[in-house]
Amino acid sequence: MSLAVSDFPPASVPEGESALTGLLVHLGQVVDVLDLDHLDRLTGEQLLTQLGQVAGVVRAGEAVLAAFSAEVADRSDPARGNEGLAVKHNYQRPSHLVEVITGMSSAAASRLIRVGQRTCRRLTDAGFPLPPLFPVVGEAFRQGLIGVESAEAITRELSLAAPRAEVEHLAIAERTLVSEAVGAGWRDGLPMSADLVGIQARQWRDRLDEDGIEPNTDKAFQKRDFWIARAAKDGLVKFGGQITVDVGAKLHALLDAVLSPKTADRYDPMATDTGAGAGTGGDAGGTGAGDTGAFGSAASPTVAGTNPDTVDAAQGIDGNPDAEFSEPIRARRTAGQQRADVFAAMIDALARSADAPSVTGAAPTVVVTVNAEVIDSGTGTGQIVGVNAPVAASTITQILCDASIIPVFIDPDGTVVALGNDQRGFNRTQRMGMIARDGPTCAMPDCQIPATGCEAHHIVPHAEGGPTHIDNGVLFCWFHHRMVDTGVFTVTMVNGKPKVTIAEWIRRKPYFR
Repeated sequence: MSLAVSDFPPASVPEGESALTGLLVHLGQVVDVLDLDHLDRLTGEQLLTQLGQVAGVVRAGEAVLAAFSAEVADRSDPARGNEGLAVKHNYQRPSHLVEVITGMSSAAASRLIRVGQRTCRRLTDAGFPLPPLFPVVGEAFRQGLIGVESAEAITRELSLAAPRAEVEHLAIAERTLVSEAVGAGWRDGLPMSADLVGIQARQWRDRLDEDGIEPNTDKAFQKRDFWIARAAKDGLVKFGGQITVDVGAKLHALLDAVLSPKTADRYDPMATDTGAGAGTGGDAGGTGAGDTGAFGSAASPTVAGTNPDTVDAAQGIDGNPDAEFSEPIRARRTAGQQRADVFAAMIDALARSADAPSVTGAAPTVVVTVNAEVIDSGTGTGQIVGVNAPVAASTITQILCDASIIPVFIDPDGTVVALGNDQRGFNRTQRMGMIARDGPTCAMPDCQIPATGCEAHHIVPHAEGGPTHIDNGVLFCWFHHRMVDTGVFTVTMVNGKPKVTIAEWIRRKPYFR
């Protein structure tokens, strides 16, 4: 059923309808004067002034809409039965009727009704008038000083605190929040954004109703959630959820500690070295010109050349792609990508932990199936059991670099004819040896991912005869391991220690010169 304003009987106050009609005509004239197609002619001050004026008109219009919507809801009270306004027009809820008349979304219509009911005058069942629940909010709303979003934020949070708060305290909170919302004492009178008003209102709610925080905490605990998709899309697996504030604080602290560029180096066995290249201070944070930090010491990996993640590859190092010096390698990654890499390290660290639950006597295991031809050629795809999508050879190579392999021989009919032995994975003792040699973090200089969450990399690939030995292994975080496996960096052992360099094929690129 379609409705139009003309389907309704005339308003009981014709002059109101006449005034609104005149307002619409005048508004059209104002729009013509504003000349919206040529706003570029305005100065910056004129543009901002008129923007604020238009916002005031919109806020006043929202107040009128809220009052009308609340009246529609009142006349649609279920107690009226078939005489209810919404029922008369074949709608179950008043919000549906408001939605159809105004063209707004269902959520916006419901919001107008809620705010109108909290800020407009009420009537008792006997018809006696009652003041609004929130008169100060209602007055500011009708004057166009605050919008419907701010009005809802204030009234919603104070309504939640009302059952256990003192009336005078609620009145103080309402006046204070409205004063802040309209801009009193805030940015030269500019109104506070609805988001900031909501934050302030929640703080007032918690202060007024401290006993209500515990029930809210219990509700939050019951709502904690985590999900992860089984199917991959475009090489990515989606996951999400929500956690309690204390767990979130721990996660933020961990991410900040690992990703902070100011995180101090945590391993410097040569801190007291006074030879060439040593810092002027005796600690790891020495400030001498030659101080290279923990990873520039004799007991840590060194970097030759530059990092395309740090210096633009098109420019090289001061125009000389063959120059070599110790330069901290920082990944040119977005904040989200860095957090994802830390999350990958957390998973690896937990999976390798002695406290991790075992599955059939073994640590949590990812099963990858791939043909020998794919491993030999480095091209093609394989399959991760449980993921309904093919996996690229580069991903398989990275997984197998720090994994045990059990060869399975299958005849053309698909029958398993032989099962080989577990081989090539670095054991826990070897990993501890690499940590003792290279430090407690990723072997890439300046990377603070803990080594316990890193992957072991065969410097000489196992497929090329490289042994699973500490002298042929180095620990990289997931991201830097991928950079090595895809050829961005190369790793060699120099005097028993890993040395990272820019891949030769990158150096040969014309743009690198």
